[in-house]
Amino acid sequence: MIFAQRCVSVAWLVVVAMSMPSRAIAQEVIFIVRHAERVDGSSDAALSAEGEARARTLARHLRDAGVDAIYSTTYRRTLGTAAPLAEVLGLEVRTEPTHDIGTMMNSDPAVGRYVEGLIAQLEDHHGADRVLIVGHANTVPALLTALGHPKSISIGASEYNNLFVVMPGEEGPPTVLRIRF
Repeated sequence: MIFAQRCVSVAWLVVVAMSMPSRAIAQEVIFIVRHAERVDGSSDAALSAEGEARARTLARHLRDAGVDAIYSTTYRRTLGTAAPLAEVLGLEVRTEPTHDIGTMMNSDPAVGRYVEGLIAQLEDHHGADRVLIVGHANTVPALLTALGHPKSISIGASEYNNLFVVMPGEEGPPTVLRIRF
């Protein structure tokens, strides 16, 4: 029953988000999520069973949201989080090349370069699309800031249930919904 209520709540919020006005020159909606739970703390860990279940839940929540493109980092945990939705929608998961991939998790300049490259891809190839981006506890807040969100976002080490729905504003900062799933 609780799962059904969460599905209805997430579906309702997605419908509301998609009905809000957006700029013609920007993405209609950008969904941003941190990767799901991983098996261990190694640098390129796969998803745990719980993480695989969360990735399938994300796919169920977004399968009817009109996602046109999916972006992920090249880590197994982000690719694994994106895979179920990509499969349902028949989309390829696009990876934005990262510089210094081995040190990205501990390097603000590397995160900045990654975010800049990703935003350039969105601007160049997805002007009016709905896009899902799967990132990390450090790239998600950096991406939200780069997209103009005025509030500082922090994602805890054990938080895997955040879905951010970003709707560009007509003027000023975007509207950002933070949904727990």
